[in-house]
Amino acid sequence: MPETYKNLQVAVVGMGRSNQALCRYLLREGALLTCFDRKTRGQLGDIYEEFSEQGARWSLGPDYLACLPGYEHIFLTPGMKKHDPQITEARRKGALISTEIDLFLRRCKGVVGGITGSAGKTTTSTLAGLMLRESMPGTQVFVGGNIGPVLIDKVDEIPENALVILELSSFQLQLCRRSPHYALLLNIRPNHLDIHKDFEEYVESKKNIFRFQSKEDWVFLNYDEEATRVVAPECPGNVGFFSLCRPKAGMLKQKQRRLAWLDGDGLVYNPGNGEEPYVVARRQDFSIPGNHNISNALGAILLSLQLGANPCGIKKAITSFHGIEHRIEYVREIHGVKFYNDSIATSPDRAIALIDSIEGPLVLILGGYDKGLPFDELAGKFVERRCKAVLIGVCAGKIRESIENAWATAGLPGEPDIIDAAGLEEAVNVARTMAGPGVSVALSPACASYDMFSSFEERGRLFKQIVKAL
Repeated sequence: MPETYKNLQVAVVGMGRSNQALCRYLLREGALLTCFDRKTRGQLGDIYEEFSEQGARWSLGPDYLACLPGYEHIFLTPGMKKHDPQITEARRKGALISTEIDLFLRRCKGVVGGITGSAGKTTTSTLAGLMLRESMPGTQVFVGGNIGPVLIDKVDEIPENALVILELSSFQLQLCRRSPHYALLLNIRPNHLDIHKDFEEYVESKKNIFRFQSKEDWVFLNYDEEATRVVAPECPGNVGFFSLCRPKAGMLKQKQRRLAWLDGDGLVYNPGNGEEPYVVARRQDFSIPGNHNISNALGAILLSLQLGANPCGIKKAITSFHGIEHRIEYVREIHGVKFYNDSIATSPDRAIALIDSIEGPLVLILGGYDKGLPFDELAGKFVERRCKAVLIGVCAGKIRESIENAWATAGLPGEPDIIDAAGLEEAVNVARTMAGPGVSVALSPACASYDMFSSFEERGRLFKQIVKAL
């Protein structure tokens, strides 16, 4: 990657929010920019005018990638497939293909902590940032990446003593050739198989969060999940673990091992170096439900302490944190029925986490865009809890089949209580009739939203609007 893009021909593919910020940054640096997008000039609106006035050229429409192989420096939007023919051809010709996040990691002077995982990234990143801010009020703390502001636009303004927390998706990590000095890997479960060519590619993308670290760097891994635990030997630097169980005695004897675990109701930190473990916070300090959030917090504790947080600030952050919109978000109670918005559940494992977090009878609204993921494990959990379901979207039939198979395998009489609905409003009304006092209704689709909505946020906000109008 060059020291500067001044006077270099650069292609930026995809005019989403992060690449718009990247374009502004590169144009300020003096790059000779060509912007690529499937949209038309009219659909791009003000962005087209803004960048054109600064000298940018455009390649638009259905064949927008046709001339891409002619560029040596290419930045791709995170969520596009990296094996399209034109991208493959550009790579064959020697193009340097990168992303906004890779450029940020190379140019950021501050201390960066990166967080990735198939689930829990946003909650953990937000919590880690809050822990640092509460612990170090005089320090600039930036939280970005897959959430918050696009930080590439201000990378040159971030001072060396600043702290940066980056939430990093597999798409953002896939083309990275630099890793944060401090990294946290929450979990690895099948996801985004509609974009990645297979699960192996998805896993290898996640590993980029530590793959390029030095021997002095740190990565913290979830010990409770085999997929994250087994990558420890591949980590070039120091490795710490977090767990919902007390670690084995052998792990505690390793002087340099930094650990965090749940012991009864206490969240315990072991700093290594022969120091005694101590309780940082307690389960009752949390206002958000679920063991998965305790696990997320343990990871955030390890990362934030490594970056300079202190126990007092960590506890204050945990007690003041009330969760994030669309993540098992309590909406309201009507005649004894509680409604929860968990629209972020775009994969089956997230819906499983909701089932494990909410006690009592449960009616789930499931379904949406097909990401190529199996629903068998979710169906097993559904049957185990004797949930009811309202199904929507293109995946409705696939989910129904999985639940019915799990029901038959369990040897249960009759059939599972499942009803199809034409849309979200009908689904909410049907779910309400299926529930009663003491029952919870949750939108936890286990699918992406793109068959019916532009985003999971749009889906979740419509759900809340419908529920509040009941």
